Amino acid sequence: MTLFTNWAEATWLMLVDSAFLFIIGLVLAGLLWLVMNEKNISRLIRGSGVRGVLKAALLGIPLPLCSCSVLPVAGQFRRSGADKPSVISFLISTPESGVDSIALTYTLTDPVLTVARPVTAFLTAFLAGTAETFFKDKQEIIPTVTDGCGDECGCACSNAADNSGNQNIVKRIFSSVKYAFTDLLGDLAPYLFLGFVLAGLVGALIADNPVSIPEVYRTGWAGYAGAIVIGLPLYICASSSTPLAAVLLTAGFTPGAVLVFLMVGPATNIASLVVFKKILGFRSTVRYLTAIVVVSIFCGILTDRVYALLNISAEYHDRAAEHGVGTIHIIAALVLVFFILFHTYKWLLKKLS
Repeated sequence: MTLFTNWAEATWLMLVDSAFLFIIGLVLAGLLWLVMNEKNISRLIRGSGVRGVLKAALLGIPLPLCSCSVLPVAGQFRRSGADKPSVISFLISTPESGVDSIALTYTLTDPVLTVARPVTAFLTAFLAGTAETFFKDKQEIIPTVTDGCGDECGCACSNAADNSGNQNIVKRIFSSVKYAFTDLLGDLAPYLFLGFVLAGLVGALIADNPVSIPEVYRTGWAGYAGAIVIGLPLYICASSSTPLAAVLLTAGFTPGAVLVFLMVGPATNIASLVVFKKILGFRSTVRYLTAIVVVSIFCGILTDRVYALLNISAEYHDRAAEHGVGTIHIIAALVLVFFILFHTYKWLLKKLS
């Protein structure tokens, strides 16, 4: 019973810590998607060469799409004439970062890792897309990805915000907030549920001995390799990976290894790789994965060097314990728990049917 009590307490405290800023990030993500919807982005990244890659990498950083819901958007970009390097750049930068996950990273970790996350996502996307410009596969694949990705990942991929351009400003804001708490949070809810529950469990298990994992597995190349092995096949969106990352910091993993986990996990999973092959082709998919792994490790090493140079240590910041629990944070946590459970329940019903 002590384990379950500690588990529930650790999960709840992490929710209280993160809910308020995450909800703000979620609302900002809804407003952003209202403006930067699929049609607008498709027009902006249309082009070829390094310029198209750069625009795709920059546009993908703040967008609130996971590695599942980005698939039909990327497929539409290919049908609209975007070249393969630009699509690869967009497929990497978008799921690895987002305004919601950036807010959550700041809440649970520190400013250095918060900055390192979107910067690494941009570098990975830009370098992968640029490298792809040097390869010309014999067969250009025209994707046949459907507008929904529920069959692959079970998430909702609605473009509900796309048709709000003819509404007045009040209705548009309402539409964006509604989109944030329905379509967007509906995409993330099952994985946020899993992320917080797992993070709470790991936190409860290591609470009495935070360095119980041997140091050889937490630092150096072993830490980077472990992050890749865990992250490559697992589906975790950028937001749901953040609580797990915070607990890994508590367990003694270096911030560089945690950064590798934050990059590899959201950008890859077994289900989406099948669709990547349809959109990009086999060779480009291999190059896509290689770029993510290589650049993530390089940035992980660089991040560890930055922390060493600044003589600081990254750790999970339990702000609820440090500053007390405010009423607004409790309300935000209750609201977030309600929507996570509601959308997870709907997701389970859909899967079972």
